[in-house]
Amino acid sequence: MSPEVLIYSTAVLYAISTVHYLLYLIFQKEKLAVVGLYSARVGFLTNLAAVVALVVKAGAISLFTPKGAFLLLGISVVTVFLYFSTKHRLSLSGAFLMPWATVSLIVASLASGTPKVVLPVGTVGMVHIVTAFLGYSAFIFAAVLSVIYLIFERHLKKKKFSVFFHKLPSLNLLESVIYHAITVGFMFITVSMFAGAVWSERLFGTYWSWHPKQVATLISWFVYAGIIHLYLYGNWKGKRLCYLSLAGLSVIMLNFIGVNLLSSKDIHSFKG
Repeated sequence: MSPEVLIYSTAVLYAISTVHYLLYLIFQKEKLAVVGLYSARVGFLTNLAAVVALVVKAGAISLFTPKGAFLLLGISVVTVFLYFSTKHRLSLSGAFLMPWATVSLIVASLASGTPKVVLPVGTVGMVHIVTAFLGYSAFIFAAVLSVIYLIFERHLKKKKFSVFFHKLPSLNLLESVIYHAITVGFMFITVSMFAGAVWSERLFGTYWSWHPKQVATLISWFVYAGIIHLYLYGNWKGKRLCYLSLAGLSVIMLNFIGVNLLSSKDIHSFKG
């Protein structure tokens, strides 16, 4: 089966999941969440098949194209969502996470999958890009939960106890999951940075070249290192952690979208 057919199929499945989770958010019917969950699971499998098909068709370097990048973003978001939502029973997060995956697959279906440069990727290159997207997705999940936490906390202060919140764990558990997601994301981008440096040295003979992507990733790393430090030693918990998480995501989005769109036409660029 061609990558395009698998991508379209995944986009439809993620869209079905999104619609059902949004309906679950409105009507609070468990069957809606179940349909959303199974659509996400099947979509994960077709997403994985699309990635494999793209690599078989155009080589591993195709993962560094806009099509490959958004395919990986989609499957990474769903991977993180399925892990955390299953472990902590956070079905409500599907209404906020699955739209990210849906948009990613729609963009992938429209984007180019032709590599601008042909370079040997190897195991190190694969580790670099896969861990980067898993890290991004963990940060997205943390930011989504941060928004839910802030809404939940505000309603509790006003003593508004709607059905919406009966599906949520305590604020303390939400905070714990947010911090867990941030640490998982930090671990993945740390691995990605080191793998990227090793890959760069193998390709170009240098671990560091002051490329805008390298600089932006290093800034992102310091931002999240600072968030973890403030949480552990500065008592920046609760709402403060949520605000930091949202600020961190803005840096990640500037890194992923801004730098890739504005950088020169190289392996990290989304330019045609």
